[in-house]
Order: sequence, then C-alpha cells, then structure tokens
Amino acid sequence: MKNTGNFTKKVIIKDDYIKEDGTAALYIQVFLNKKRKRFPLNISVAPKNFDKKRQRVKASDSNSRDLNLLIEKQLGLFTDIATEYRLRKLTLTMDLLYKDVTDPDPKICFLKFYEKTLKDQLQSKQIKDSTYRQQKSTLVKLKEFKNEVFFSEINKDFLAALLKHLKVKKNNAPNTIATTMKNVKKYLHLANEQGIHTDLNFTQIKVKKEKGNREFLDENEIKLLYEYYSSKFIQKEHKLVLKKFLFSCFTGLRISDVQNLKRNNFLGEHLVFTASKTGEFQRFKMNKTAMSFVNSEGAVFNDNFTDQTINVYLKEIAEICEIKKRITFHVSRHTFATQFLIKKGEIRVLQKILGHSKIETTMIYVHVVEEHINEQMDNLDDIINL
Repeated sequence: MKNTGNFTKKVIIKDDYIKEDGTAALYIQVFLNKKRKRFPLNISVAPKNFDKKRQRVKASDSNSRDLNLLIEKQLGLFTDIATEYRLRKLTLTMDLLYKDVTDPDPKICFLKFYEKTLKDQLQSKQIKDSTYRQQKSTLVKLKEFKNEVFFSEINKDFLAALLKHLKVKKNNAPNTIATTMKNVKKYLHLANEQGIHTDLNFTQIKVKKEKGNREFLDENEIKLLYEYYSSKFIQKEHKLVLKKFLFSCFTGLRISDVQNLKRNNFLGEHLVFTASKTGEFQRFKMNKTAMSFVNSEGAVFNDNFTDQTINVYLKEIAEICEIKKRITFHVSRHTFATQFLIKKGEIRVLQKILGHSKIETTMIYVHVVEEHINEQMDNLDDIINL
C-alpha cells in the first residue's frame, strides 16, 4: 500500500502454548516495512475450533459468531488506520501503528478529534459551559454507537446507521436527533478545514430542525407535581430535582441558568443573573411560589446532578404522578411561558423575562395558548352529545 510500506495482516493462533482450559490465544500478525509484530486479540479458543486457512473461529465453537465479529472489527481497525495514512500521504511505521491501535491519534480518529477540539474550545472560552455540556452529550452518544470512529469510515452508510441508532435504539425525538447531527456536522467541518479527508464532506450533512412541540403542563399537572414534592414519601433525588423544575415553572429559567445559580443571584425578592445562552444580564422580581423553593442560604438546590440525570429523574417522576406527557427540564420553561400568558401576562414582559432578543420567538407561545384555548372550547361539546 502506497505510503504504508509492505503492509499485510492475518489472524493466527499461538497453538505452541496451550492454556489449562485447553485453549490458545489469537493474535493479529502484522508485517510492515519488513518488521513483524503480533497484536493480541484477547480471544482464546481450542485449536481444533480455529480454521487457519480462513483465519476465523469454526462453527463448532458455540461462540463463533460473536468471536468472528470481534475479529472482523479489529481487522477493520488496522485497515482504517492504514487507509487514513495512505489518504493523507503519510508514512505508516510499526510504532505509529501500535500507537494508533492502542490510543488513536485525533488526526486519525474522529471521536478523539471531537473530544480534543471540544476541550480546547472550552479552555479557550470559544464556547460556554452550557454549550460544552450539550456537545459533550453528543460525544457520549457517538461512543455508545461505536467505540472508535475513524475518519476513513465516515460516509453515507455511517451517517445512515447513526441516524437509525438514534431513532430506533435511543428513541430520540426529531429535534434531539437534529441537535446531534448538527454537532457531528460542526466537528466534521472543523476536521475538513484542517485538511482531514472524509468520503462524506460536512456540506453533505443536512440538518433539518422540525417545528418544536412546545409541551407544557396545565394547572392540574403542576399541582400533581407539587403534591408529590410535598409528600413525605418522595425519594430524596426526586425532591431535589422537582425543586429545580418547579422553580423554573414559576420563573422560566433555562436548566443551564438554574444549574449556575448562587447565593449572590438572589437580592431580596429579585433574581439577577447573566443568561448562559445569550450572555444578557437579567433582573426580575420573583413571585412568592418561586421564592418558596429558595432556602435561607439563597440556593435553589444542593446537588451535583447533570442535565441528563435530571431528565432521567423527571421521566420517573412523570410516571409516578401519572402524567402522560414527555417531560424534560425544558418543559418547565414552556410551562412558565404558557401559564404566564393564560394568566393574562403581557407578551412584551414575557419577552423580557425569557430573554428573547426577538418578539417573534416569544409570539410562538401566543399561538400555543390560542390552540390550548380552542381545545378547551371543544370540551364544552361533552355537555350535549350532538
């Protein structure tokens, strides 16, 4: 292979040493530039169950299917590394091969590149903490999908498989998938800008964000949550999470801002803070209900739950309270906005509280409330069934 020297590989069994259980270890034997090295596969099988010609575990081994999949995956890793060096016109040596197999280089592995670039952006303050957490959650999803993702394997098939994983296995909502794909596109863009070649260019990833379903809670559902919050039977973790969630239902704060609140953000009845998303300074008077969730030390919560953990607990809480809606922390912000308007609050005041730069963004909640009112009007048909 050009730029990788004389590169060959095959699977061998070291049957000159038989373990006590009657098995022998499998290796991938690599020849590169007249040098030989064996890489352990961490697989052992009985010599009679290994086909040396096919270099695979025979069907006579009950685990042959899974073991052969592991072998294929590891062989693919070596091929991906060699291909990446060839495409980038770099010379592959045995030392570099060993390093990339045990700890892939960010210029070879997309996940390593993503992780390193994400940390660099946070340290250089190119992104905010909330953006870091959101983009890191995408990295976690990618690692769940595949332990290692090399630039050489990023193509249309990879993208289709990832989308299927997010929809079917993760059961992600359309906009959650859109956010994940937006982050994949961003870091692929940064890689392409640095001269890293991929079959799938970042411009080919189309991110379509659907119109958001602004789920909100009605008065009865809020009361159900508060009853559970006040119950002596509530789990400790659920109480801590509900404290933050209900506080946001009566203030409209984003989860990033609630997570960052400190004692000095509370000045008597007023809440003052700099919004993490927009960087805008905000100040407004809290209602009595919101203040009831603030303890004497001026902190809203006393936990270190991540955003993801909070949403997991909220799902459990919704099931306990028999609320059928899909609740995430952001539902609290939608709940505040819709209930504010239902209670005859002014749209311009709501815009200021939510920190929207454009009134059009806030007007979405007007349409949500109008739909809600129309639904309530239809309920009157239940009185006389025509």
